[in-house]
Amino acid sequence: MQRLDENKRRVIAEQAAKLFATKPFHKVTLDEIASAAGVGKGTLYVYFSGKEELFSSIVQDGFIQILDGIRVQLADRKVTPREGLRHIVEGLFRFAFAHPYFFELIRTAPALVDAQHDYWKARHGELTQLILDTIRAGVESGEFVDAHPELTSVYIPGLVRSAMLFGPKDVDERIVANHVLGLLLGGLCARDNRPHESVYQSG
Repeated sequence: MQRLDENKRRVIAEQAAKLFATKPFHKVTLDEIASAAGVGKGTLYVYFSGKEELFSSIVQDGFIQILDGIRVQLADRKVTPREGLRHIVEGLFRFAFAHPYFFELIRTAPALVDAQHDYWKARHGELTQLILDTIRAGVESGEFVDAHPELTSVYIPGLVRSAMLFGPKDVDERIVANHVLGLLLGGLCARDNRPHESVYQSG
């Protein structure tokens, strides 16, 4: 049995991630991935059962990194709810732009999604709770006005998904994140009635 090399696994995943970020899932081949990683095609099967598991592993790792990063930022007592919301939205768009075909895939490949249903349900619950806690903290401090934060916490990931699926393809990550933040903060902030374009100031 071939000995597993974590560095080789990492290289395979990194090269595959670059390919998955530049074209749809069904157009990426294992031959391309193996060539980019500098390994034989058979070596891929030592680390992953197939393209589906490789893709899922990459996306899962990316989402966990984003969630962990958001948690670290929100754990800072100096971070205000407004800043916390910014960290969340920017983190979600970092993930979305790193995996631009993810949302299209989960819409068009139900078999792949079903295999990871429990995993994504749990991660979605964690994300929703982070958003909900942040908005509730803002309501309590008087920084936000929101009668139903439990609804808003569900809407925000939906805004990211809609932007990636149906938004202009030539708009960069920061512009889209700023626009969503402007819309959210323009409607949430109790003490700021400026137009939403100027509500968000990047830190």
